[in-house]
Amino acid sequence: MNYAFLSNGLTSALESQGSIDWFPVPRFDSQSIFTRILDYEKGGHFSIKPLEYEKVQEEYIGYSLILKTTFKKGDSKAIVIDFLPLSLPAIIRLYETEVPLEVNIYPVFNYGLINAGAEIQKEGVVFKNPLSKEGVELLIYGEYEIVSPYKLIIKPGKGYLYLLYSKDLRYGLFSQKGFVYSRPYDAFSKLVSYTEKELSKAKKTSIKDLKDLYYRSLSVLLGLLYKPSGGIIASPTTSLPEIIGLERNWDYRYVWIRDGSYATEALIKAGLITEARRSLDFIISVIDPSSKSFDHPFYTIDGTPPPAEENLDWLSGYKNSKPVRVGNAAYLQVQMDVEGAFMQALYQYYKETRDTEYIDRNYWVIEAIANWVKSAWKDESTDIWEERGVTRHYTHTKVMLWVALDRASKLAEALGYKKDADEWKSEANKIKEDVMKNGVVNGHFVRYYGGDEIDAALLTLPIYDFIDPHDKVFLNTLDRIEKELRVTDGLYLRYKKDFLGNAVHPFSLITTWMARVYIRLGDYSKAISLLKRLDSCANSLKLLGEHIDQNTCEARGNFPHSFPHAGIVLSIIELEERLNEKDNAVNK
Repeated sequence: MNYAFLSNGLTSALESQGSIDWFPVPRFDSQSIFTRILDYEKGGHFSIKPLEYEKVQEEYIGYSLILKTTFKKGDSKAIVIDFLPLSLPAIIRLYETEVPLEVNIYPVFNYGLINAGAEIQKEGVVFKNPLSKEGVELLIYGEYEIVSPYKLIIKPGKGYLYLLYSKDLRYGLFSQKGFVYSRPYDAFSKLVSYTEKELSKAKKTSIKDLKDLYYRSLSVLLGLLYKPSGGIIASPTTSLPEIIGLERNWDYRYVWIRDGSYATEALIKAGLITEARRSLDFIISVIDPSSKSFDHPFYTIDGTPPPAEENLDWLSGYKNSKPVRVGNAAYLQVQMDVEGAFMQALYQYYKETRDTEYIDRNYWVIEAIANWVKSAWKDESTDIWEERGVTRHYTHTKVMLWVALDRASKLAEALGYKKDADEWKSEANKIKEDVMKNGVVNGHFVRYYGGDEIDAALLTLPIYDFIDPHDKVFLNTLDRIEKELRVTDGLYLRYKKDFLGNAVHPFSLITTWMARVYIRLGDYSKAISLLKRLDSCANSLKLLGEHIDQNTCEARGNFPHSFPHAGIVLSIIELEERLNEKDNAVNK
């Protein structure tokens, strides 16, 4: 997946070699106006590149999500710097070139279903949706020639292209209030400064070989945070296939409670407390204190219930992988592990900050989750992998219910609510007894009660302190996972098969879980080699998708994905902590 990820906390874009092939507006989960990643012919795109070039180099500016693309031919070069300015559904493209550049721009509305009408203006071009007042305006600064509304030739020199989406063109770039919008060069410098300041607050790492991967992962997580609400989406894309040509294509542009909690925990451990607290506030805002704590496994980025799933039949899909879906039918599932994921994040927030005022103010949340878990933990559920139409007593889900009560008990004890702490701890112990009785077969943990198969989610048991990593039952489980789910060095399947058939490609998150397990086992060199293996499968910009193609090492599934990047941050911070503890012990 040779794409760069651009974000400004409102929306995102994917770009490759000067072509922007994905751009939903005005926010992450909106309809896209550049959709070529899902249909090369009809999807629309926005490209800028020399008529001829021999080499192209893409790199981010520092650890920002600002992309610098350099085209070279002989001694001549052209540089294009692309970014999404803060607070606007816009793309700004700064250029400095020694050769002519060709610009092709084909905006389409409603994921390529509606072609835009075009009108050339004195300073650029306006593209209108014929069925509404919305549109896209392209402001051009520099020396150029308009060949058609869809094609420009830029002459050597400096300048910029400024594209802004407007819900109503009456207040767009070319309107009487156009002067209020960002000035491109100022917007660039402000974004650089903003990013540097944001990341400067993060904990540092002394592991030089993993430093770039660590900071890139943090920048991805921050780029997936929707600034108006604080919700962290799982991924900025939809329908990028897990397996090329097949139907495992899903829309991930929503805030999954599980994924968002995991990303929040990573931000907490990295010291980005302000951003993490905003994500916690978002998740707290959707909690139902009178029923299941989370009515849905995921929410839209403004906290409303998720949309139903539908197919966009007019799109051919990424490399002809159909269907293309928007919305996600997983909203129909009752996932009982998500309360534990959130409680883990909330507990980690308290451990890092000792912010008793925040915890006490939200104690109603802890009570609501603990009381619901007490009444529901014996029920069947879908699991972390969201297998459709299947409910069971999944071992990992039971453990996460234990996590919810265990963390609730610890927080209650910290605040002095001893009765609650004792009551919830007692119920947590019952869940643990149930898991050890029904979730262990032939000396190892199993995926679900009554079965014998394993899945990689069992790696989280020592990560959440459910069991000691050196416990024989867990070591037997680890051995089976290493033998049965390992595809190649450092890459693992999440399970063997599901309702759609056999799993094919490794799941990138699993490598970070495995690294965290080996950190707890004291095998730091193994953990480092696992993280380096993941790094080797990242693209040139150190971005990872949900899956990794076992043959090519390319990203598969939606891209980039919060899971592996959160896992990388947590792994590196935990490794740093253990290495520091080891050094301190030696120095004593």
